Amino acid sequence: MWRLPREEVHWILAQSNEPVCTRFRDLKRANPSLVPSPEEEKDPSTMLLYTCARICYEEEEKFAKFQAWVRCEYASKGFVEVDYDYFGRRAEAIRRSNEARDEVFKDYDLSSDDEDDYAGKLIKRTEVSYEILLEAVNC
Repeated sequence: MWRLPREEVHWILAQSNEPVCTRFRDLKRANPSLVPSPEEEKDPSTMLLYTCARICYEEEEKFAKFQAWVRCEYASKGFVEVDYDYFGRRAEAIRRSNEARDEVFKDYDLSSDDEDDYAGKLIKRTEVSYEILLEAVNC
């Protein structure tokens, strides 16, 4: 067993359990079951939205359970120990995330830090936040 770094424990405990994507939240408010109607099933983009929303909420539920476990362990022991596989799974999740990001953004120059390049900065911030989330969720 290895101890999680204190900074990582604090990061895990500080995370919200609400999906970031407002479209997912709006969809769930409008249709709590996240099951598309027969009419919606005809539209591939709507079906993709439902699929992504369901996956997001399922992963959020897993993370909430993990977060509760971390909170309990930290409160009772003052530290959190994880098995050796935790770090391997996290490294694999980061690798997959990096590969997916590279594929999606292969035609974009993300090296620019120009103030006019707001979209690029937003992509970088979102990507880093997503990688950190994947680390914790894939435990």
